[in-house]
Amino acid sequence: MQKEPPQSGQGKGVSGLFVSMVIAVLFLIWGLFILFMVGDKGPPAWDFGVVEDIPGQSPYSTNRF
Repeated sequence: MQKEPPQSGQGKGVSGLFVSMVIAVLFLIWGLFILFMVGDKGPPAWDFGVVEDIPGQSPYSTNRF
């Protein structure tokens, strides 16, 4: 019996999937590292109340009614 020569593209799909999974895991580890180093500070302590957002009510507005 003769051995068949190895095919050139036999493992490319599995290796490509492996590389993409390694990159995804590295991004996940990096994100967790940053989260634990910086932390989640929660909502900010300051409160501006109601901010007027109608342009005509600002003294610096160019649209006068």
